[in-house]
Amino acid sequence: MAAAESLWGISVSEQKRAKAAGCAAFKGSRVFREPLLVWLKTNPPAPGAGDGDNLRAAKLKVQIALLENQLSRERGLLVEKAVVAEEWGFWVGALFEIIGRHADRDLFNRISTELKAKLGTRATTP
Repeated sequence: MAAAESLWGISVSEQKRAKAAGCAAFKGSRVFREPLLVWLKTNPPAPGAGDGDNLRAAKLKVQIALLENQLSRERGLLVEKAVVAEEWGFWVGALFEIIGRHADRDLFNRISTELKAKLGTRATTP
């Protein structure tokens, strides 16, 4: 449990709460991340009397969201914004190159002007 706490940031007390309630994330001495996240998300801690409990609950909620994002990235369900922006730039550039080769200058300028207004970026001229 201590290793899982240091790896994922989920406190030992939350892990113990999950294990005591019969969470399927615990097999022998191993703790499995995905079933633990699912269980913690569906079984949030009861609201406590003190601010410390509320703070721990809020921190746990953030940690669960971060770990879910990490799992999604590992599965290829999320793509980094920089990768998307690079691909988008490449294909928009290719589109302008094609339009520049096959369209007359007036049509190209009209397309560029309208795309600039829609995208909020500068379109290049050939």
